Amino acid sequence: MRAKKREFKKKVVLSTGSIFVCTCIVALIFSWNEKPTEVFTYIIPTAGGVFGAAVIWYLKAVQLENGIKIQLGMIKKLIDMGEENPAEEIKERTIQKMKDKTEALIDEALEPTEIQNF
Repeated sequence: MRAKKREFKKKVVLSTGSIFVCTCIVALIFSWNEKPTEVFTYIIPTAGGVFGAAVIWYLKAVQLENGIKIQLGMIKKLIDMGEENPAEEIKERTIQKMKDKTEALIDEALEPTEIQNF
């Protein structure tokens, strides 16, 4: 039995997260052994920032995928509804509402994320 392949997005998040955790652990070991830790003042925030950006990217990508899945599900439901009910007016209103909601969801997912600079 073959193991399921991981998605690229998950690989990116896991690898950046493991790099961040490893840098923190190495910094703790250096600190414990009283070795110089100045380099970690740059490495830890950088690794944490990259990890945070990867998490935000993953969440935005999943949000967009879910919006597309919702749209496809709504289209299937609408087709089923159209076969059962020949009322064109109801069908057109439902299609328009579906398009508006889906476009709003996709636009929201594609908006750039605001990051506060301290």
